[in-house]
Amino acid sequence: MKTPTPQFLINLIGFQLLWPAAVLGAASGYSYLAWWVLAAMLLLPVAAGSEWRRDLRMLATGFTVCLLVEPVWLQLGLIDYVDASSRWLAPGWIWALWGGFAISFFYCLAWLQTRPVLAVLFGGLGGAFSVLMGVKLGAAQAPQGEWKLMLVYGAIWAVIVPLFGSLARWFEKSSNTLGNGIRDHG
Repeated sequence: MKTPTPQFLINLIGFQLLWPAAVLGAASGYSYLAWWVLAAMLLLPVAAGSEWRRDLRMLATGFTVCLLVEPVWLQLGLIDYVDASSRWLAPGWIWALWGGFAISFFYCLAWLQTRPVLAVLFGGLGGAFSVLMGVKLGAAQAPQGEWKLMLVYGAIWAVIVPLFGSLARWFEKSSNTLGNGIRDHG
């Protein structure tokens, strides 16, 4: 029988809270809420014994991809975030989303590490649906239309999710941990 570890459960709860905290927080003027959730997603698993160096590497990966990808769709005018202060850098709550999403590949999204086809589907559909909901809830606007934004986001996320899965698997192997957050008692 397999049971989730405390680190897995903490991440799962944080993962479920991060997107609403970020998107609804930004739409309501409380974008800092995403950073509180991200801090909990990082610190509580460490307190429960997770591999903090590995998690920080994945967090840095998420932030790096955010730095590389977000300016592209901002400069192309595909998306306007409600509280953006730059056409080159995404607002802070977007950074928190990228970071929280990336570290979740050691925990609640670890199942995608070895399933690249599902990772492509999850990324493509999830990315498109997520950005559409963010627009509908008032955290962003799609100046060139929602369909174009969804298609571009879906295509990019169909690449990013398998990439994150592969990187997480590589980071786990290099740190000699099994960090999927599930214990096998059978």
